Amino acid sequence: MAVSANYFFITVAFVLAAILYFFKPMEIEERIDKEVAQLELLNFTLYELGVDGLKDIMIGRHGLRFDDRIEIRDIDYTDSTRSLQNNIQADFGRYNNREIITLEGNVRYYREDGLNFNSDRAVIHQKDETIDAAGPFTLHKNSESAVGTDLFYDRKNGLSKAKNVTGIFELK
Repeated sequence: MAVSANYFFITVAFVLAAILYFFKPMEIEERIDKEVAQLELLNFTLYELGVDGLKDIMIGRHGLRFDDRIEIRDIDYTDSTRSLQNNIQADFGRYNNREIITLEGNVRYYREDGLNFNSDRAVIHQKDETIDAAGPFTLHKNSESAVGTDLFYDRKNGLSKAKNVTGIFELK
């Protein structure tokens, strides 16, 4: 019996050595996100009210609020603070500190007087009341239309400029 006990302990020692040698511990990669959203909204509508009444409406399918910005999928933003109400829609929008709205993917802008344009990317500076649409765009107002690239539109002064413009305009 002494021999069989020695074989048992030798076998156990061999199995433990094999486990230590052949089975390496798994390396688990710990993923830490840099930012965590403070608030997450799904299929939402935000109303901003002021002393004079409704200022703006923001509708979205999925929104994330961070310290310095709000990111929204399928954004639909209506601004009623100007003399002419305007509406902006896009696949994705980033709203930074109430001054800059960056829109990407299928950007559509509509103004109450009939002006509208489409682009793939636009940056709205609310303080300056300007819109920069980088890349190709189409613009329509009543019977007038234009296509071009790099549209800059100053809402305050009613001025616009662009590159490579081709259009149909009705001159008075």
